Amino acid sequence: MIVICLKATPAYSYGTLRVHFFDSTLFHENYLKFKNMKKVQIKYLKSYNSLIAVLLSLLGFATSCFEPRTDYGIPSAPYIIKGKIELSVDNTTLQNIQVKIQADSVKSDINGNYQISKSGYVGSPTYTVQFRDVDGTANGEIAPLDTIVKFVDGETVKVLDVKLKPK
Repeated sequence: MIVICLKATPAYSYGTLRVHFFDSTLFHENYLKFKNMKKVQIKYLKSYNSLIAVLLSLLGFATSCFEPRTDYGIPSAPYIIKGKIELSVDNTTLQNIQVKIQADSVKSDINGNYQISKSGYVGSPTYTVQFRDVDGTANGEIAPLDTIVKFVDGETVKVLDVKLKPK
């Protein structure tokens, strides 16, 4: 079977029409090649899209594991908790006591003093402060203590003197 295709040529050929003869079997073979190539392209794009989706989801999970940082334009302030750690029995100062707020931690110095800061949104934040004896038996056996510190409006520094009990 022969297909006749009339094609208008550009204006520089003075508007003449040219007649092209196509063999239908050649046309059909080219169509099948194009169809197979289209299937290969679709498979490639689907696998590429899957790879991108997996990478983006991993990036999303990786970044969601961290505490949110203060963004530009959002008012924030450093909230500071400081104080002295003593033993409740005889008021001796305790060194190397871990003071922890969320993921941030410090240890008390030789005089039992500590200072820890946490950056947060302006308002009335509440933090859970944990006191743990991490040096083993150097201070004796000290019982852990968890306490809640609430900042009121405008306050950015809290003094929290703590007396820990032996176990």
